[in-house]
Amino acid sequence: MLRIEFQIGLAGISSNLFDIDEPVKSIEIDNALPVSGDMVFLFLSIKFNSEITADRLSDEISAMNVVDVTQAELNHHIYYLGVMANLSDASVLSLLTENQAIPHRIVGKNAHLEVMASVRDWNHLKEVADAIETEHGSLELIGTTQTESIGFPLGGNKIKQSMSGKLSEEQLEVLETAYQMGYFKVPQEVTAEEIASELDISRSTLSARLRRVEHNFCALLFGPQE
Repeated sequence: MLRIEFQIGLAGISSNLFDIDEPVKSIEIDNALPVSGDMVFLFLSIKFNSEITADRLSDEISAMNVVDVTQAELNHHIYYLGVMANLSDASVLSLLTENQAIPHRIVGKNAHLEVMASVRDWNHLKEVADAIETEHGSLELIGTTQTESIGFPLGGNKIKQSMSGKLSEEQLEVLETAYQMGYFKVPQEVTAEEIASELDISRSTLSARLRRVEHNFCALLFGPQE
């Protein structure tokens, strides 16, 4: 198996959501369920640059067929949406599944859709890339990794929603800041001291919060400690 990462231009429902008046930071397709005909339920996570009320969001997306809107419990910049849409509104997802590729992650940000998927081999990758380029005009391959396991398909892993209720606001802030500043990249782009300075907390407080985050991730993945 090949795990692939690529990006294409914004399209479909992600493009429409980035056009609303409230500044959107990212849009992720968490899951999709087919309905009759060419319709599909899309379950989305939308992150805004600043806090937005549910009423304001509902007004902004009133033209869409929205089934449900839920604000994240701790991070009020994030909303979970259930939307009835045409398959063409999620064309990259449709193209992946039609060509027997397994989608893992589809995120819209920085004027692009960033996609992670699995394909059988290099020939299969070419078939999938050709189909997507025919529909979207261009595809930029970011990376490929050989893997022996398929991994979780899109919607198969609810870790994002599960973790949102298991972390405090301070822990979420530390985790997001560390991620955005490049702490988890290899090689690291920032030191722990720089993150602590950015958050105006001590190095020991930063360390304690990151260890609590790591503990909660492990507890979610591996179950209660014996």
